[in-house]
Amino acid sequence: MNNYIKKYKISFSLYGLLAFLLQELPYLPWLLCPPINNPLANNIPLNTFFGNIEKIGGVLTVASLILVTRKLTIHKDFKNIYLIVAVVCLIAYYICWVLYFNNITNVLLIIIGLTAIVPVYYFFVAMWLKNYFAVIFSILFFIGHTVSNIINYS
Repeated sequence: MNNYIKKYKISFSLYGLLAFLLQELPYLPWLLCPPINNPLANNIPLNTFFGNIEKIGGVLTVASLILVTRKLTIHKDFKNIYLIVAVVCLIAYYICWVLYFNNITNVLLIIIGLTAIVPVYYFFVAMWLKNYFAVIFSILFFIGHTVSNIINYS
């Protein structure tokens, strides 16, 4: 375990920041001109345990993607399957936001398209970056974020 930790350092990752900013992009129009039918507006976790797992997992996922890098510089392969799946997740996420803004706000869209897909996207970005701290945190984020929203919207 100690040898594993020694492969990483605290340093800035432009790719991690870019991944985060791309995921946050749909929130700009949401803040400027929220949809009329907006069930996400007051989405407060009804289950404290899963809500806390969601918050901790989400913060640690993003923080580790942006602030933790491998010591050995790894050539970024832009044809890597993990990056391709991450991009597909991001495109699907954007499509779900377009549907949401067009008043298609059913439970499946919210839970799968706007909730579960986010930590899955981060998982594949982390796999692409070989940031296994972020991989672990994204799994926690997936559990907390998805279960919390299943409880909220079921």
